[in-house]
Amino acid sequence: MIKVLIIDDEQHCIDRLIKLLIPSHNDLLEIAGTALTVSEGIEKIALLNPDLIFLDVQIRNKTGFDLLRELPKRRFAIIFTTGYEEFAIQAIKFSALDYLLKPIDETDLNVSLMKFMNERSEKITSQKIDVLLQNTYDNRNNPKKIIVPTTNGFEFLDIADIVRCQSDINYTTIYTKDKRKIVVAKTLKDFEEMLACHSFFRVHNSHLLNLAFIKSYNKGKGGSVNLVDGTEIEVSSRRKDAFIKRLSGF
Repeated sequence: MIKVLIIDDEQHCIDRLIKLLIPSHNDLLEIAGTALTVSEGIEKIALLNPDLIFLDVQIRNKTGFDLLRELPKRRFAIIFTTGYEEFAIQAIKFSALDYLLKPIDETDLNVSLMKFMNERSEKITSQKIDVLLQNTYDNRNNPKKIIVPTTNGFEFLDIADIVRCQSDINYTTIYTKDKRKIVVAKTLKDFEEMLACHSFFRVHNSHLLNLAFIKSYNKGKGGSVNLVDGTEIEVSSRRKDAFIKRLSGF
């Protein structure tokens, strides 16, 4: 049985989650305990040694991140829960951890549980949490690392090392400054949204560029850019003006 701990400062949210989990998953999951505060959550983790924690992002005047920072060892998986879109969601996405928006939908919950069952790895989860805490400690508006799922597992990347991202329908190929190519099962739109606060610009339907690696711009209907790795990328004519404006302020 998988031992579950629910940490949330609202009892009705705990009750709803329990109602969704049982009896639907009572053959797999055991609700080992619940907690309403960070301090109580830390105590319950030590006492119960849970396999999976549903962790609220905002817990009274503290956060789920505060709780994680106080734990020397993190031998459990996490599914975050939150009542609204916020910076925390971006940080969670960058670390490839899972989250659910409240009120929690049963279908979304089942998808998250399926991911948990398929990706269970204590080592990988601990590494993801390390990236999450590093990104949220002193980079509140500008995470420095990203974790991307690949066919072989996960890649841990410094965002500053990404030269460009190229679309291939539902996949994206990431090109890094050390000349690696990483294929990720995410769309280019996903990366455009995630990297919006960084120096990236989508110059074409198929190309998202890190402006820091642009060597030159060639005029034309839309024009093209040369990157430091020797690649030449076409600029869409409808994106040209916005691109030049972005370059001038870079």
